Order: sequence, then structure tokens, then C-alpha cells
Amino acid sequence: MAAPEYLICLECESPSYTFEWEDGKLKEILCETCGNEEMETFLSQEDLDVLEGGE
Repeated sequence: MAAPEYLICLECESPSYTFEWEDGKLKEILCETCGNEEMETFLSQEDLDVLEGGE
């Protein structure tokens, strides 16, 4: 899987462009808006759409 352009922080719903992606997985991330670094609390736009019930 190619790295996404950005991931969305679920804490503040801001896009995060500061992350490391390796072998199809998120390795490290930082939300520059709220300071969140918990990898489990970030989703791609596609995954967020599915979570919210959209397509």
C-alpha cells in the first residue's frame, strides 16, 4: 500500500502531513495542530469515510 498524502487526527480532526510510512504501515506521526502522537488515533480519509458510514 502506498503512503497516503495525509492522515486525519481523530482528536482534533485536522489533517496531518508529518508522518513516517514504511512497508505499508504507519511508523510515526505528529499532529501539528494538537500535538497528538498516538498512531491509533489517525485514519486516512478513506478509512474515516467508511467509519462515518459514507462511501
